[in-house]
Amino acid sequence: MISDNEKQQIRQLFANDQKYTSNEKKIQNDFIVQMQIAKYDFKNKDDPLLIQAGLTDQKQSVFIIQGKFQNENNVRSIAYYMISQLQNQKNQEYFIIYINTELLTYLNLSKFYSIFKEFPCVYFENLQKIFIMHGNIFIKSWFWFQNSVQIKVLKSKTIYLEKVAQLLNYQFFKKQQFEKMPAYCKDSSYPQFQQAFIGNQLQVIQQSTNQIYNLELDQYEFTNKGIPLILDLCITRLLQDPQNIQIEGIFRLCSASTQDKQFENYLIQKQYSEILDFENIIVIANFIKRVLDKLKYSVIPYQYYDQIFNTKQYSIEQTQALIQQFPILNRNLFTLIILVLQSVASYSHINKMTSSNLSIVFGISLCRPQEYEQANVQEQYQKIKMVNQFIQFIIDNATEIFPNQKISDFLLDTEEQQIDQQQ
Repeated sequence: MISDNEKQQIRQLFANDQKYTSNEKKIQNDFIVQMQIAKYDFKNKDDPLLIQAGLTDQKQSVFIIQGKFQNENNVRSIAYYMISQLQNQKNQEYFIIYINTELLTYLNLSKFYSIFKEFPCVYFENLQKIFIMHGNIFIKSWFWFQNSVQIKVLKSKTIYLEKVAQLLNYQFFKKQQFEKMPAYCKDSSYPQFQQAFIGNQLQVIQQSTNQIYNLELDQYEFTNKGIPLILDLCITRLLQDPQNIQIEGIFRLCSASTQDKQFENYLIQKQYSEILDFENIIVIANFIKRVLDKLKYSVIPYQYYDQIFNTKQYSIEQTQALIQQFPILNRNLFTLIILVLQSVASYSHINKMTSSNLSIVFGISLCRPQEYEQANVQEQYQKIKMVNQFIQFIIDNATEIFPNQKISDFLLDTEEQQIDQQQ
């Protein structure tokens, strides 16, 4: 769901844009006319370039738009259809999947974005994300030449995907959306995509119910806020009392293996109320770190490892841009962990866990290479040291890197919600 803060920021952007405010009355009036046309213009419902792919579990609409625009009629018919679907619920949020089919120009993309030219601010507030499939340099460079407030907002909500299977990283994407994807979207990742809904689905579910380590991130059970449920429970318990994160050496102290096993059994058996009442905070802190250590793939995707240790000087903007490229599940978890570590570091005068100490403990848990080069241990040590410095920089600057984001944005609100999630 889009937070009220995000919507307020978009509202403020539009309010501060002179060109938009001077035309706002005309846009509102034109939109009323478009709404009337949308009620009676049935031609758009047959437009092969747009697919209404149903609703997410949170009742958000999903539109699939194919980038084969022939003329302005395509643009108008799609605009009218979207209006007809969204106008009934003023605050209905929605996703768009745009399938790029033009390799040499950005002409079709330009036509696609013109759909929003006369949309009021509320439609920009309620847009969750635009996913551009098969983007290229022409597509990405199109934004360089645009300066309207509408395009600025749309750019901030746009995510590029190279392979169709990358849609699996996004919790909203369900079997019904998959079935609506046109045939020409097939690429080398398509079999993987199919198996997620067909052959491997039962296997993944069975595996994740009996196993809590060595899983891929998307094999865990997730809350509706995009965080693995077992980590949500543990972090919620950890933060229930501020004194928990004031324990000296938190995340560094060892715990008894017997208690670790007892705690793990509660999770395997889904005795979640026991987790929220578990008294040994060190066991919980160690479990959080152990899950991150034993993820099948690093929280920060492998392809960014070299980029991180080769960066000599970090900036807020570069770091934000890098994190924005992570798949949504990775980005959610990474952001939550950093915000928790920032909170722990704020008590470093008591718990002795400074951002430097925390980065040493969590650096390799959050960011590791696909393979370690055993031949050059000294070089690997230097790389790990650089990664730790990067994590420390993010902890120290978390407020600026993640503005308007807080831990509660990623956790379920109450103990009852935690339990109800599984009933």
